[in-house]
Amino acid sequence: MPVPTRAPEFGHQPALDGLRGVAIVLVLLFHGGFGWMSGGYVGVSVFFTLSGFLITSLLVREHDRSGSIALGAFYGRRIRRLLPASLLCLVLVSIAAALRWFEPSDRLAGDVAAAALQVANWRALFGELSYADMIGATAGQLGPVDHFWSLSIEEQFYWVWPLAASFCFARLTSDRGRAWLLSALAVSAGVVAVVTATWFGADAAYWATPARLGEILVGAALAGWLRYRDTPRWSSAAGWLGAAAVLYAATTWPAGSGPAYDGWLPVFALASAGVVLGVQRPGLLRTALAVRPLAELGRISYGVYLFHWPIFILLDDTSFAVRVGVTLLVAIASFALFEQPIRRA
Repeated sequence: MPVPTRAPEFGHQPALDGLRGVAIVLVLLFHGGFGWMSGGYVGVSVFFTLSGFLITSLLVREHDRSGSIALGAFYGRRIRRLLPASLLCLVLVSIAAALRWFEPSDRLAGDVAAAALQVANWRALFGELSYADMIGATAGQLGPVDHFWSLSIEEQFYWVWPLAASFCFARLTSDRGRAWLLSALAVSAGVVAVVTATWFGADAAYWATPARLGEILVGAALAGWLRYRDTPRWSSAAGWLGAAAVLYAATTWPAGSGPAYDGWLPVFALASAGVVLGVQRPGLLRTALAVRPLAELGRISYGVYLFHWPIFILLDDTSFAVRVGVTLLVAIASFALFEQPIRRA
């Protein structure tokens, strides 16, 4: 029986930045209203899986080095990375609303508060519009912070996962045991997604945190297995198959129905995980995703996601190129002048 071998120490991977770049392009094209990108919302799922992989990889290695997870340091890093830009976006949206740049809405104040408190997905779930209604609405009916639902799910995960990981890793000291545990959690979360869709409907399957955790935990499980085993030789094939599956879903899945609303996004997350696995070895896929413009777009993808939605609503009468151009300018300025200085402070 072969002796398990550990993966090399985890470092910055430009190809994963490139994967973020691909994910944000899918989202932009979807929100741009291109019919041939009807399933571009799966870009958010790619973000979820990639986040689960990266965060868990770092937590596992920290626990192996020191025997524990420094929760205060972890939360400090996450707060510096995520909170300043999101608060900046919310402040700018509030100022724009006060200047009546957006259509008057009696729900905007509540939406901003829910976004700031990281519960926007739950407010959306118990609100008046379904996700299908929201994406089919005209600009005057759209809320400028509607997109914070996905950020809220990720932030809820960030608050809970280090605590759960610290508890589990202290009791499971073998990499193999951790890998199996993470896989079991991912499978269980996948079952929860299907049950949620069956019993509570399509909106719950799309917006409820328990229904979306499976996508994040698939990435976490991949991190566990790569810590236990070397990257397999077939990883490149898995990467190309995963990339093909992501693009297929993005261009063929319907916008307001289909697998995403039936609880199958955790299964789709296997495709995202395949791409992440595929770039762990040198090859054409890693080279393609690490190309500098795509990787640089991935580096600012958080800001692009934050600011694109209110900008798209404000500039609804302009071309897609203009809306994307303004979004990129704002995201670059936020990254260079606001996010990075605070993150390094």
